[in-house]
Amino acid sequence: MLNKGDMNRFIDTRELKVLIFIPLLVYFFYAIAEVFFWIAVFDFMYTNNFTEAEMDEAIISSPLVIGGLLLIIGFFNTLTAYLVAGYLKGTFLKSAVLTIIVVEVIDLLVIYVLPSDDSVFPLWRDMVFFAVGWGAIVLGAWAACCKRERQAKLS
Repeated sequence: MLNKGDMNRFIDTRELKVLIFIPLLVYFFYAIAEVFFWIAVFDFMYTNNFTEAEMDEAIISSPLVIGGLLLIIGFFNTLTAYLVAGYLKGTFLKSAVLTIIVVEVIDLLVIYVLPSDDSVFPLWRDMVFFAVGWGAIVLGAWAACCKRERQAKLS
């Protein structure tokens, strides 16, 4: 049974604030980057007279579209984890798992609240996006924890 003292050792209020506000702030910039990406994609398609079927195919399976989205997701998830893990006390595993949970909750809330499009993506694409997103979070948390350990050794 956990009492209040045990819970405070796992995460304190400062860490909880960081865990909530940094991902929300970074998610805001992530959303702006994604909007500009989609504006560029649709502008390119309209300029080159893509039909509706070609647009749907390009959105679902174009390597350039998928690569651009993966780059955006990877960069912002790495940045989120790096910033969050820099403030969290504790292990790499704690930083990575808490960051993944918070980012996924924010993502699900945004998908639930905002109107979504009617595109149905193949399962392999969703799996690649989850793998890259979670891998980027683990990479960012690992980099922050390595930096913290290096600084601890120097002092």
